[in-house]
Amino acid sequence: MARPSPQYFADSSDGRTFFTAYDSLIARSGGRPIEVETGHGVTRVNSYSDAPGTPLVLLPGGGATSASYVNVAGPLAERRRVLTIDIIGDAGRSRPGPGRPRTPDDLLAWLDAVFDDLGLDTVDLVGHSYGAMIALAYATGLHHERVRRLVLLDPTSCFAGLRLGYLAHALPTLVAPTPQRQRRFLSWETAGAPLDETWVEMYCAGARFPTGRTIVPKRPSREAFSMLRGGKEVTAVLAPDSRAHDAARVSAKIRGCLPDARIMLLGSGTHHTLPLEPADEIAAALLTLAP
Repeated sequence: MARPSPQYFADSSDGRTFFTAYDSLIARSGGRPIEVETGHGVTRVNSYSDAPGTPLVLLPGGGATSASYVNVAGPLAERRRVLTIDIIGDAGRSRPGPGRPRTPDDLLAWLDAVFDDLGLDTVDLVGHSYGAMIALAYATGLHHERVRRLVLLDPTSCFAGLRLGYLAHALPTLVAPTPQRQRRFLSWETAGAPLDETWVEMYCAGARFPTGRTIVPKRPSREAFSMLRGGKEVTAVLAPDSRAHDAARVSAKIRGCLPDARIMLLGSGTHHTLPLEPADEIAAALLTLAP
């Protein structure tokens, strides 16, 4: 089924539910919306505090939007400047323009242009799931020197592939997404874990958000991984009960690529409970980064 136009979606019942829930989450968490205009379109950035020093930039998973960080952004902002970003071309309040990214290189150029507009010389870059793929590609690409520290939250397809069972359960939400199918898949992967219901409503209502084809950055080569060795701090935070992949296998793959990386296994959580929960553990892990 074809995706609706942006205006049709915004005017639909699902669209109204999506944007109302999104705005409520950002307001509740204390985010200050910023719109960044680049040649790729308008990017929504939510700013938390004006603390000095290198900011923490948080990229969400696919369809999750920057609102997925509402439970951790506030605690982090007590000590750090925090910026959460809606990935352009994905669900959220970013609006692609005629120059929208169409290739992985375009996607990395978009992120670099956003950093330019915000005046960020260096960042501590955090990404979950699809956001982790983008963060890793950026940190091993042309602009790797801009990334001071890299944190990957349950990274998918960065070091190891997805489980076949996960892909089989996700298939209906990919082929013909509906809010009902989105909710069933979320409930399956999280084993029914309690999550913020406003975020769940937003996530499920966004099943038919008018996104384009997902741009998938390539897994870095061994040569590219060398850019992360020798001085750049890399942390991987893994969910013990993730149904997307096996945490032990991912951990072993990370060790093979990045022997000096810090690997943290959370006490609880699945791929899709992150980064909402366990919020205290995730915030604590990110606050161990030097300011």
